[in-house]
Amino acid sequence: MSSPISQVPSYKDFVKNPIVSLLFICLIAIGYLYVDNRNTLTNQIDSLQEEVKALKKENVILYNKIIEISKKVN
Repeated sequence: MSSPISQVPSYKDFVKNPIVSLLFICLIAIGYLYVDNRNTLTNQIDSLQEEVKALKKENVILYNKIIEISKKVN
């Protein structure tokens, strides 16, 4: 029993059946777009997590200043 991977189609096979060749090209394009989209979203998630950490630190500082001001007013 041979593996389907070992039976890579040749150029002649694609010329005989252009629909299969078009579907093969579409499959490669969809695979590339999937990987590219996943990498882009992963990078965006990482940068947004860093931004959230910085904003949380800033929020703590501002909250402490609000408490100081409210103590001075009272």
